[in-house]
This record gives sequence, structure tokens and C-alpha cells, in this order.
Amino acid sequence: MSTEKMLIALSLTLAFTFTSCEQRSKDGRVLDTPTSGEIRILVDEAYQPVIASALDVFDTIYPRTNVQAEYVAEGEAVAALLRDSVQVIIIGRALTDEEVERHFKPRGFTPKMTLIAYDAPAFIVHPENKDALLTQEQLRQIVTGQKKRWSDLNPRSSLGDIVLVFDHPLSGTVRYVRDSIGGGTTLPDNAFALKSNAEVIDYVSKHKNALGIIGVNWISDADDKGVQSFLRTIKLVDVAPAPGKEGFGPYQAYLATGQYPYRRSVYVINAQARTGLGLGIASFLASDPGQRIIQKDGLLAAQAPIRLIQLQRK
Repeated sequence: MSTEKMLIALSLTLAFTFTSCEQRSKDGRVLDTPTSGEIRILVDEAYQPVIASALDVFDTIYPRTNVQAEYVAEGEAVAALLRDSVQVIIIGRALTDEEVERHFKPRGFTPKMTLIAYDAPAFIVHPENKDALLTQEQLRQIVTGQKKRWSDLNPRSSLGDIVLVFDHPLSGTVRYVRDSIGGGTTLPDNAFALKSNAEVIDYVSKHKNALGIIGVNWISDADDKGVQSFLRTIKLVDVAPAPGKEGFGPYQAYLATGQYPYRRSVYVINAQARTGLGLGIASFLASDPGQRIIQKDGLLAAQAPIRLIQLQRK
């Protein structure tokens, strides 16, 4: 079945599934439904490229919807959800048991968390940096401050101090690197954060001693002209499990096989305690058309079929 036919089928399915009498609030205002109305959502800025593409398609299929997506740091999105100033967020983790127990159980419900994709933090360096293959232990030593000079990793390097650059102090990338790679330790004093993934890419392209850490979605869609431009100005770091072993980059295939070690899950977290537009967005992103958009944009779709081909030598 073609993508166009699948989109039409999905549209009809959702329309029939969710069609019902208009729901109104206590003040008489018509509430949003899965296929109509307005909603404001917050999205981790690391996923802006893929979510913006997917919402463009969603708005085309459902012209009676108006999804106002704001791209912010993960910490800002979670804080807004917990204080009930927004009801739908898209971030690179599930809510913790403590967050659910403290903020939602007293209100009588648990937010629906829909897994839509897997992504990864990507490590990037200046094109002239020859150290584009690092081991997991070396990266752990860098993010914990045990290694602060490029010569600590490669005695031949003349690049001087390592400057560790993140996208935002409250980003999911900072949280993941600190907790999952650094073991929960405080980031070293040679690390600092800018305001976006694009700013990290720009900084690394101009500073030979920088090691940038971004969401891979910003450089994963090889067909995008913006991504092609980014990739001409920086270089991706491959990660090896140990010295002398083969390294792998944060590509779909290596996320699927686990050969790239830093994989995180992307969720739509819907805290609408009724059947609203949040359900429609989550359903679309988890559907076949939504998963195809995610896969095309370079992330690993949660429902992506994995095909491994074994070549036999004659």
C-alpha cells in the first residue's frame, strides 16, 4: 500500500474511531477531540526536525486541528507538565514513578506514555580533529572530568584543552550524559551549555578543541539540505566498546543492533484526562505513517521492522 493510501486509511480510521458528540467545558467552550481543536504542546528541542515534519503531515490530514508546538529543553517541558500548564509533551524519557505518584495519582489518573522512537546523543568534533574514534571509557572519563586535554586521549594531539559543549543546561542530553554515561556525577568545569543544538553545531565548527553533544536528529536526515550543510562543518565521533575494537556512529542500524551504546527512548506523554487532541497526536506518531516519517528523518522508529542481511562468502 502506498504512503498516500495509508494516510487516507489512517485518517478515516481515526475519524470513525473518535467521532462523537461535541464535548464542552463547564464554561461552554468546545473541547478539542483527537481530530479537531487546538492544543499547545512542548517538545524537546532535540526532536524539532522530526516532530515538525510529522506535525506538518498531521495538520494536512486533519485541517480542523491547530497544534502549537514549542521546542524547549526537556527540563522545561517536564516542569510545565507537572504544574499542569501544558498537557502534552514529547521528550526522551518516561515519567518516573515518583513524578506519577506525586503529581497525577492525587488527580485520579496516570498520563498515557506512548513510545514512538529511539534516538541517541551524538558526539561531534571539528573536521580537523583526528580523534573521531573514542572508547566508551574515554567518553566516561571526559564527561566526569578525569580527562580534560586532547593529549590525555592522544599524546600526539596539539588541540589543548577539551571544551565540552551541550545544547541547554536543562536538556535531556545533559541529563542522559550526566546520569547514563557519567554515572550521576557533576559535569566538569570545562563543560558549558548554549541554547540549542544548532548553536552547538556552529560552535564546534569554529573551535578545533570542542567536543559537542547534540541530539542525533539534528544530523540524521541525510536528504535534508540543512543537515547536509551541518555535516560539512563538523565530524561525527564513532564510539568503540574498548581500545582496538570497531567503533560505531549513532545511525539507525547501530541503534537497532545496540552497537552504538547510547540509546534513549522518545515518548509522547499525554496528561489529558479525557479523549482529546493529545491522543490524536500520539496515535498518529505511533501509526504506520507516523513511524515512516520518524524513520525517514533518521531516528529509529519504535515499530520499525529490522532486517539483518548475512552475506555468505564463497
